Amino acid sequence: MEKQTGRTIEKVLVNVSRFLLAFVFIFSGFVKANDPYGTVFKLQDYVQAFGIPHIPFFTLVIAAVFLAFMEFSLGMHLLFGMSRVVIGRIVVVFMTFMTLLTAYIFAFDPVTDCGCFGDVLVLSNGQTFAKNVVLLTAAILNLKYCHLHIKVIGYNTQWVVTMFSSAYIFIYSIICIYDLPVLDYRPYRIGTDLRALAENEKPSFDVKIVYERNGEQLELSAEDDDPDSTWHYVETRRIPLTDETNLKTANFYVTDAETDEDVTDEILFGEGYTFLLVIPHLMHADEGCIDLVNEAYDYAKDHGYAFYCLTGSNSKKAQDYWIDHTGAEYKYYLCDERELKTIVRAAPGLVLLKDGVVINKWSNYTLPDEYVLCDRLENLEIGQLHEKETQDKVLTILMYFFLPLFAFILIDRIGSGFALYRHWKRKSRKILKNKTST
Repeated sequence: MEKQTGRTIEKVLVNVSRFLLAFVFIFSGFVKANDPYGTVFKLQDYVQAFGIPHIPFFTLVIAAVFLAFMEFSLGMHLLFGMSRVVIGRIVVVFMTFMTLLTAYIFAFDPVTDCGCFGDVLVLSNGQTFAKNVVLLTAAILNLKYCHLHIKVIGYNTQWVVTMFSSAYIFIYSIICIYDLPVLDYRPYRIGTDLRALAENEKPSFDVKIVYERNGEQLELSAEDDDPDSTWHYVETRRIPLTDETNLKTANFYVTDAETDEDVTDEILFGEGYTFLLVIPHLMHADEGCIDLVNEAYDYAKDHGYAFYCLTGSNSKKAQDYWIDHTGAEYKYYLCDERELKTIVRAAPGLVLLKDGVVINKWSNYTLPDEYVLCDRLENLEIGQLHEKETQDKVLTILMYFFLPLFAFILIDRIGSGFALYRHWKRKSRKILKNKTST
């Protein structure tokens, strides 16, 4: 009796560990697939923090997609109890590596957060390390007692789950690269009233103007006189004086690249429609869509809409490069490069505001053309707010995943049933024929 009770406890513990790991891996993989560029930016933080030589951006994109694919696939295998021993070993190795990595991050703080769950759930380095210790323990328990897994599907159907879930997460990653994240958890999501954010929280800032001469940097306050002409302007830094702020757009500080004039309020509180062309780094932007960018600028100018090109590139060389290669006629406005990457996951990306509200966003692959921009925005669909609630999007995503998955499983089972029936019928005829001949 005691032996049976102990076995029951073991079975409960191993399956709880298994489903916990499955949920975390599926959630983490899906979050990364939803925002591949966000994962890329976090990988760049790691590369910089550990002093790794430069890695091409495209290589990091591939790594981000693969990481999402691997985590999601491992989670699905754990959920359905497929390849228990092999998957169990892979999960233990993976969690051992991640635990050691987060222990180092917790001890030395090279990055502010691990980025495990993107912008959906931000954990401190201490919380991340504790989480990984729990998951590593669960992974070891899951591997040791994997023979006690509760079966969810039969062996002959496992290939359907593997193929469909792999294809789904890969295609979803590509969609989110091509047409921006489907689920946007950042402060600049469609439907956000940036004015309300700015008015609800008024953080105080210390403005520092940075100059450079012969490799030496000089920081001056806004009230200080400008240095002599031998010093070259580098950037303007806007540093919040308090760490505790509810204003997630606190780093949205925009200045005119020529005059260094603050135009933040001009953008946020401008009446009517405003286009924001977002190019975090001019030297690394996609030039293949520049005709559409120029069409959008001409459209805005012809219809009297405000148009701002926001960039983190404050060097004259980068600005001249973009003009020479694209024929750009618009002015530059400077903003923090990291903040621009938060606004829209594209380079360049286009954002449409109306009275301070984010109405629409486009990646460099989906910019509107002349056939879309065929009338005033007041009369066009793209000029209206049509954002779905997050819970509606989540339900749609779950429906597109589970309904086809169950349909494929059913089709496979029906097909197997017919194959088994045909095999049984042929075998019956053969037995009957042998009996007749004898």
